[in-house]
Amino acid sequence: MQLALSIHQKLGNFALALDLSIEAQGIIGVFGNSGAGKTSLFRFIAGLNQSESNQACRIELDGQLLEDSTQGKFVPAEKRRIGFVFQDSRLFNHLTVEQNLKLAIKISRRKPLIDVEDVIQGCGIRDLLAQSAEALSAGQRQRVAIARAILGSPKLLLLDEPLAALDIDSRQRLLEFLNRVSQSIPMLFISHSVSETLTLCDPLILLEDGKIVAQGSREDLAQKLPKRRASALVEAYHPDSGELRLKVDPELLPEFAEGQRIGLVAEPSWLKSRAPFKGN
Repeated sequence: MQLALSIHQKLGNFALALDLSIEAQGIIGVFGNSGAGKTSLFRFIAGLNQSESNQACRIELDGQLLEDSTQGKFVPAEKRRIGFVFQDSRLFNHLTVEQNLKLAIKISRRKPLIDVEDVIQGCGIRDLLAQSAEALSAGQRQRVAIARAILGSPKLLLLDEPLAALDIDSRQRLLEFLNRVSQSIPMLFISHSVSETLTLCDPLILLEDGKIVAQGSREDLAQKLPKRRASALVEAYHPDSGELRLKVDPELLPEFAEGQRIGLVAEPSWLKSRAPFKGN
Protein backbone atom coordinates (compact mmCIF):
# COMPACT_ATOMS: atom_id res chain seq x y z
CA MET A 1 0.00 0.00 0.00
CA GLN A 2 1.16 3.51 -0.86
CA LEU A 3 -0.51 6.38 0.97
CA ALA A 4 0.47 10.00 0.43
CA LEU A 5 -1.39 12.91 1.94
CA SER A 6 -1.07 16.56 2.83
CA ILE A 7 -3.90 17.84 5.02
CA HIS A 8 -3.82 21.39 6.33
CA GLN A 9 -7.29 22.17 7.62
CA LYS A 10 -8.87 24.29 10.34
CA LEU A 11 -11.53 22.41 12.30
CA GLY A 12 -13.04 25.00 14.61
CA ASN A 13 -10.37 25.80 17.18
CA PHE A 14 -8.31 22.79 16.11
CA ALA A 15 -5.92 22.58 13.16
CA LEU A 16 -4.58 19.60 11.26
CA ALA A 17 -1.18 20.04 9.65
CA LEU A 18 -0.30 16.57 8.40
CA ASP A 19 2.14 15.56 5.70
CA LEU A 20 2.60 11.83 5.27
CA SER A 21 4.07 9.53 2.67
CA ILE A 22 4.18 5.87 3.59
CA GLU A 23 4.62 2.59 1.76
CA ALA A 24 3.88 -0.40 3.94
CA GLN A 25 1.86 -3.55 4.31
CA GLY A 26 0.37 -5.08 7.43
CA ILE A 27 -0.88 -2.89 10.26
CA ILE A 28 0.30 0.69 10.65
CA GLY A 29 -0.24 2.09 14.14
CA VAL A 30 -1.52 5.64 14.67
CA PHE A 31 -0.90 6.70 18.26
CA GLY A 32 -1.54 9.89 20.17
CA ASN A 33 -3.37 11.33 23.15
CA SER A 34 -7.05 12.22 22.96
CA GLY A 35 -7.50 15.27 20.77
CA ALA A 36 -4.31 14.67 18.80
CA GLY A 37 -6.24 14.44 15.52
CA LYS A 38 -6.29 10.68 14.93
CA THR A 39 -10.00 10.31 14.17
CA SER A 40 -10.02 13.49 12.09
CA LEU A 41 -7.17 12.08 10.00
CA PHE A 42 -9.16 8.87 9.45
CA ARG A 43 -12.29 10.77 8.45
CA PHE A 44 -10.40 12.74 5.81
CA ILE A 45 -8.82 9.57 4.40
CA ALA A 46 -12.21 7.83 4.31
CA GLY A 47 -13.92 10.78 2.63
CA LEU A 48 -16.23 11.46 5.58
CA ASN A 49 -14.75 14.94 6.01
CA GLN A 50 -14.47 17.09 2.91
CA SER A 51 -11.81 19.77 2.85
CA GLU A 52 -12.52 23.47 2.63
CA SER A 53 -11.72 24.71 -0.88
CA ASN A 54 -9.46 27.46 0.42
CA GLN A 55 -7.40 25.05 2.54
CA ALA A 56 -4.91 22.44 1.37
CA CYS A 57 -5.90 18.78 1.21
CA ARG A 58 -4.46 16.15 -1.10
CA ILE A 59 -4.89 12.40 -0.55
CA GLU A 60 -3.59 9.69 -2.84
CA LEU A 61 -3.91 5.93 -2.29
CA ASP A 62 -2.03 3.44 -4.49
CA GLY A 63 -1.76 5.98 -7.29
CA GLN A 64 -5.45 6.98 -7.18
CA LEU A 65 -6.11 10.62 -6.37
CA LEU A 66 -8.94 10.67 -3.84
CA GLU A 67 -8.94 14.37 -3.07
CA ASP A 68 -7.22 17.55 -4.17
CA SER A 69 -8.72 20.80 -2.94
CA THR A 70 -6.71 22.85 -5.47
CA GLN A 71 -8.34 20.94 -8.34
CA GLY A 72 -11.78 20.60 -6.80
CA LYS A 73 -11.27 16.82 -6.85
CA PHE A 74 -13.22 14.78 -4.32
CA VAL A 75 -14.02 11.07 -4.52
CA PRO A 76 -17.00 10.32 -2.23
CA ALA A 77 -16.60 7.84 0.59
CA GLU A 78 -18.65 5.08 -1.05
CA LYS A 79 -16.30 5.02 -4.06
CA ARG A 80 -12.98 5.03 -2.20
CA ARG A 81 -12.91 1.32 -1.22
CA ILE A 82 -11.79 2.28 2.26
CA GLY A 83 -13.29 0.43 5.21
CA PHE A 84 -13.82 2.22 8.51
CA VAL A 85 -14.60 0.65 11.88
CA PHE A 86 -15.85 3.31 14.28
CA GLN A 87 -15.79 3.06 18.06
CA ASP A 88 -19.59 2.87 18.04
CA SER A 89 -19.90 0.13 15.34
CA ARG A 90 -22.74 1.79 13.33
CA LEU A 91 -24.53 -1.40 12.30
CA PHE A 92 -27.93 -1.43 10.62
CA ASN A 93 -30.07 -2.19 13.66
CA HIS A 94 -33.13 -3.28 11.66
CA LEU A 95 -31.12 -6.11 10.05
CA THR A 96 -29.77 -9.34 11.47
CA VAL A 97 -26.04 -9.87 11.80
CA GLU A 98 -26.01 -12.08 8.71
CA GLN A 99 -27.94 -9.49 6.71
CA ASN A 100 -25.43 -6.81 7.75
CA LEU A 101 -22.60 -8.97 6.43
CA LYS A 102 -24.37 -9.83 3.18
CA LEU A 103 -25.18 -6.17 2.57
CA ALA A 104 -21.49 -5.25 2.86
CA ILE A 105 -20.62 -7.83 0.21
CA LYS A 106 -23.48 -6.67 -2.05
CA ILE A 107 -22.50 -3.01 -1.83
CA SER A 108 -18.84 -3.76 -2.61
CA ARG A 109 -19.80 -5.75 -5.74
CA ARG A 110 -16.65 -7.77 -5.26
CA LYS A 111 -15.75 -11.22 -4.04
CA PRO A 112 -14.52 -10.87 -0.44
CA LEU A 113 -10.75 -10.81 -0.12
CA ILE A 114 -11.06 -13.04 2.96
CA ASP A 115 -13.29 -16.11 2.90
CA VAL A 116 -16.65 -15.42 4.55
CA GLU A 117 -16.42 -18.48 6.81
CA ASP A 118 -12.93 -17.47 7.91
CA VAL A 119 -14.21 -13.99 8.82
CA ILE A 120 -17.16 -15.38 10.78
CA GLN A 121 -14.90 -17.79 12.62
CA GLY A 122 -12.12 -15.25 13.18
CA CYS A 123 -14.48 -12.65 14.63
CA GLY A 124 -16.30 -15.24 16.75
CA ILE A 125 -19.78 -14.32 15.52
CA ARG A 126 -21.18 -17.62 14.24
CA ASP A 127 -23.72 -17.87 17.06
CA LEU A 128 -24.84 -14.28 16.41
CA LEU A 129 -25.77 -14.55 12.72
CA ALA A 130 -29.52 -14.86 13.25
CA GLN A 131 -29.72 -12.19 15.93
CA SER A 132 -30.92 -8.64 15.35
CA ALA A 133 -28.04 -6.16 15.40
CA GLU A 134 -30.06 -4.04 17.82
CA ALA A 135 -30.02 -6.82 20.43
CA LEU A 136 -26.23 -7.19 20.55
CA SER A 137 -23.96 -6.11 23.36
CA ALA A 138 -21.30 -3.46 22.72
CA GLY A 139 -18.56 -6.07 22.34
CA GLN A 140 -20.66 -8.21 20.00
CA ARG A 141 -21.53 -5.20 17.87
CA GLN A 142 -17.87 -4.34 17.53
CA ARG A 143 -16.94 -7.85 16.39
CA VAL A 144 -19.70 -7.73 13.79
CA ALA A 145 -18.57 -4.28 12.63
CA ILE A 146 -15.04 -5.58 12.08
CA ALA A 147 -16.35 -8.58 10.12
CA ARG A 148 -18.58 -6.35 7.99
CA ALA A 149 -15.70 -3.99 7.16
CA ILE A 150 -13.44 -6.86 6.12
CA LEU A 151 -16.13 -8.41 3.90
CA GLY A 152 -16.50 -5.08 2.08
CA SER A 153 -13.18 -5.90 0.33
CA PRO A 154 -11.48 -2.57 1.09
CA LYS A 155 -8.13 -1.51 -0.33
CA LEU A 156 -7.40 -0.03 3.09
CA LEU A 157 -9.04 -0.63 6.46
CA LEU A 158 -9.20 2.13 9.08
CA LEU A 159 -9.69 0.86 12.64
CA ASP A 160 -10.49 3.47 15.29
CA GLU A 161 -10.16 1.84 18.74
CA PRO A 162 -11.87 -1.30 17.37
CA LEU A 163 -11.18 -3.50 20.41
CA ALA A 164 -12.07 -1.08 23.20
CA ALA A 165 -15.44 -2.70 23.97
CA LEU A 166 -14.13 -6.28 24.02
CA ASP A 167 -13.29 -8.53 26.93
CA ILE A 168 -9.71 -9.77 27.26
CA ASP A 169 -10.24 -13.16 25.57
CA SER A 170 -12.16 -11.68 22.63
CA ARG A 171 -9.55 -8.97 22.28
CA GLN A 172 -6.72 -11.48 22.06
CA ARG A 173 -8.55 -13.56 19.43
CA LEU A 174 -9.29 -10.47 17.35
CA LEU A 175 -5.68 -9.30 17.56
CA GLU A 176 -4.51 -12.62 16.15
CA PHE A 177 -7.18 -12.59 13.43
CA LEU A 178 -6.47 -9.01 12.36
CA ASN A 179 -2.80 -9.85 12.11
CA ARG A 180 -3.65 -12.61 9.61
CA VAL A 181 -6.09 -10.43 7.67
CA SER A 182 -3.49 -7.67 7.35
CA GLN A 183 -1.50 -9.90 5.00
CA SER A 184 -4.27 -9.27 2.44
CA ILE A 185 -5.75 -5.95 3.59
CA PRO A 186 -3.44 -3.19 4.89
CA MET A 187 -4.71 -1.34 7.94
CA LEU A 188 -4.30 1.90 9.84
CA PHE A 189 -4.98 1.19 13.50
CA ILE A 190 -5.75 3.64 16.31
CA SER A 191 -5.31 2.41 19.87
CA HIS A 192 -4.69 4.05 23.24
CA SER A 193 -3.16 0.79 24.48
CA VAL A 194 0.64 0.82 24.33
CA SER A 195 0.90 -2.97 24.60
CA GLU A 196 -1.76 -3.45 21.91
CA THR A 197 0.04 -1.01 19.60
CA LEU A 198 3.45 -2.61 20.10
CA THR A 199 2.03 -6.13 19.68
CA LEU A 200 0.10 -5.48 16.48
CA CYS A 201 1.54 -2.49 14.66
CA ASP A 202 4.67 -1.82 12.63
CA PRO A 203 5.47 0.87 11.51
CA LEU A 204 4.07 3.55 13.84
CA ILE A 205 2.90 7.14 13.36
CA LEU A 206 2.77 9.42 16.42
CA LEU A 207 0.42 12.43 16.42
CA GLU A 208 0.36 15.42 18.73
CA ASP A 209 -1.81 18.55 18.42
CA GLY A 210 -2.76 17.76 14.82
CA LYS A 211 0.82 17.14 13.67
CA ILE A 212 2.97 14.09 13.01
CA VAL A 213 5.78 14.25 15.56
CA ALA A 214 7.42 10.90 14.76
CA GLN A 215 7.18 8.12 12.21
CA GLY A 216 9.17 4.92 11.93
CA SER A 217 9.55 1.30 12.93
CA ARG A 218 8.17 -0.19 16.11
CA GLU A 219 11.70 -0.68 17.44
CA ASP A 220 12.65 2.94 16.76
CA LEU A 221 9.54 4.46 18.35
CA ALA A 222 8.79 2.06 21.22
CA GLN A 223 10.54 4.28 23.77
CA LYS A 224 8.59 7.34 22.62
CA LEU A 225 5.22 5.85 23.49
CA PRO A 226 3.89 7.17 26.82
CA LYS A 227 3.98 4.93 29.85
CA ARG A 228 0.57 4.62 31.46
CA ARG A 229 0.21 5.63 35.10
CA ALA A 230 -2.71 4.38 37.14
CA SER A 231 -3.90 4.23 40.71
CA ALA A 232 -5.17 1.11 42.45
CA LEU A 233 -7.15 0.35 45.59
CA VAL A 234 -5.54 -1.97 48.13
CA GLU A 235 -8.21 -4.55 48.94
CA ALA A 236 -6.05 -6.77 51.12
CA TYR A 237 -2.48 -6.78 52.45
CA HIS A 238 -0.56 -9.33 54.55
CA PRO A 239 2.75 -7.75 55.68
CA ASP A 240 4.28 -11.04 56.89
CA SER A 241 3.98 -12.86 53.57
CA GLY A 242 4.11 -9.79 51.36
CA GLU A 243 0.85 -10.78 49.66
CA LEU A 244 -1.04 -7.83 48.23
CA ARG A 245 -4.38 -7.70 46.43
CA LEU A 246 -5.16 -4.64 44.30
CA LYS A 247 -8.25 -3.46 42.51
CA VAL A 248 -7.43 -1.69 39.23
CA ASP A 249 -9.61 0.19 36.76
CA PRO A 250 -11.00 -2.54 34.40
CA GLU A 251 -10.02 -0.48 31.37
CA LEU A 252 -6.36 -1.05 32.30
CA LEU A 253 -6.60 -4.83 32.70
CA PRO A 254 -5.68 -5.65 29.05
CA GLU A 255 -2.30 -4.08 29.81
CA PHE A 256 -1.50 -6.89 32.26
CA ALA A 257 -1.01 -10.63 31.99
CA GLU A 258 -0.85 -13.32 34.68
CA GLY A 259 2.72 -13.88 35.77
CA GLN A 260 3.87 -10.54 34.39
CA ARG A 261 6.30 -8.62 36.60
CA ILE A 262 5.28 -4.97 37.09
CA GLY A 263 6.72 -2.04 39.00
CA LEU A 264 4.85 -0.40 41.87
CA VAL A 265 5.32 3.00 43.48
CA ALA A 266 3.44 3.06 46.79
CA GLU A 267 2.20 6.30 48.33
CA PRO A 268 2.03 6.61 52.16
CA SER A 269 -1.75 7.00 52.02
CA TRP A 270 -2.03 3.43 50.76
CA LEU A 271 -0.93 2.12 54.16
CA LYS A 272 -4.21 3.31 55.63
CA SER A 273 -6.03 0.77 53.45
CA ARG A 274 -4.42 -2.28 55.07
CA ALA A 275 -6.66 -5.26 55.69
CA PRO A 276 -5.90 -8.91 56.55
CA PHE A 277 -5.28 -11.04 53.48
CA LYS A 278 -7.89 -13.80 53.30
CA GLY A 279 -7.02 -15.39 49.95
CA ASN A 280 -9.40 -15.85 47.01
